[in-house]
Amino acid sequence: MQTGLQLQIRFFPLSFFFFFCTPNIEINGKKTRIKWGKSFIAIPPGKHIVRVYFKYLWMSECGANQVEVALQHQQQKKISFYMPPWIFSKGRLKVTDLTSIVPM
Repeated sequence: MQTGLQLQIRFFPLSFFFFFCTPNIEINGKKTRIKWGKSFIAIPPGKHIVRVYFKYLWMSECGANQVEVALQHQQQKKISFYMPPWIFSKGRLKVTDLTSIVPM
């Protein structure tokens, strides 16, 4: 099993105009553009600061929120980001452990 993060990036369904924006995920300051929906990012074990946001009109970091994630070898965690309909709020982030550590 590969160490990394499973991402689920969503928004309120009636806010369809968010679909035309590209979400960004920063892991320890390194920015990557991703799509809305599900994706996977392989990262090494350790502690990581994960930040999610997107550019919308004049706002360079709409919905910006961050969380610290600690990963062990061959561990995966799911990060869910949900953007509510009002653009001035933070997106909700939730971290779920998907794997248990198997003793060697």
